[in-house]
Amino acid sequence: MKFNLMLSNAFINQLIVNGCKVLRNELMSKHCSFNIGGPVKFFIEIPNEKSLYLLLKYIKFKNFYILGSGTNVLFPDYGYNGVVITLVGDFKYCSIKQNNVLCGSGSYLNDILKLTLMNNLTGLEFAIGIPGTIGGATFGNAGSSNKWISSVISGIEIYNSSYQKQYIDRKYIHFEYRASNINNCIITKVILQLNKFPFKINYNIQEYIQKRYLTQPIDFPSAGSIFKNPVEISAGKLIEYANLKGFCIGKARISELHGNFIINTGGACAQDVLLLINLIKIKVKKKFNINLETEIKIIK
Repeated sequence: MKFNLMLSNAFINQLIVNGCKVLRNELMSKHCSFNIGGPVKFFIEIPNEKSLYLLLKYIKFKNFYILGSGTNVLFPDYGYNGVVITLVGDFKYCSIKQNNVLCGSGSYLNDILKLTLMNNLTGLEFAIGIPGTIGGATFGNAGSSNKWISSVISGIEIYNSSYQKQYIDRKYIHFEYRASNINNCIITKVILQLNKFPFKINYNIQEYIQKRYLTQPIDFPSAGSIFKNPVEISAGKLIEYANLKGFCIGKARISELHGNFIINTGGACAQDVLLLINLIKIKVKKKFNINLETEIKIIK
């Protein structure tokens, strides 16, 4: 979707005074794990709640995309005619009180995991190797094949569409497979509830690390799993059984290691990836009569 939003020079200066970094025509390929994406009109790093509030009041909760670590998103080759914001600074702060971990939404999952292990807290080991932020992971209920971030969340703090700060208890959040009902807001904090259980930590970590190294193509840029898994069989298996592993369009290739990964072999464009996604959908539908649903966010 294209917008016609302009930020005045005076407002940009106001953001800069409040600690923001404002970039014009920044290539999104620099900020996404796919290494794909054209220029964005404004790319803004928000370091604190004051500057976030200023920006939200100005753009009225429209014409922007909030980016976590850019690990599950595909931006178009022609770019994005709006504002992309990412939360840094204060939003990366984490603290622990007993079994509870208060995380700024911009904190990386792996950094949070290291902190919890240092404090003998267990329950987050499944997140090892997931290259995302806790805010993005919460929004999309990220996780492994059998455990999700929703299992350890006790609440979140958000800015709602009225620009007000609000706490939402876990019981009011509806999580599904790779989805949630968290909409029309920006997550600023996530509270995790873990357990004190030091004896199992090292075993769990090694188990998850070994599984990821053996099953995922971590040596090439990608956006993780492209499709959500259907109920009874993994998307990767369906793609494998359709004989599509290793198939290339341009510089994009379906991984030989894991069929549900499309990798950038060097210089791939968004159109290459989109054509592969469409091909996979057609082939799987024809062979198995199953409609695959994309897991990654495709920006238009």
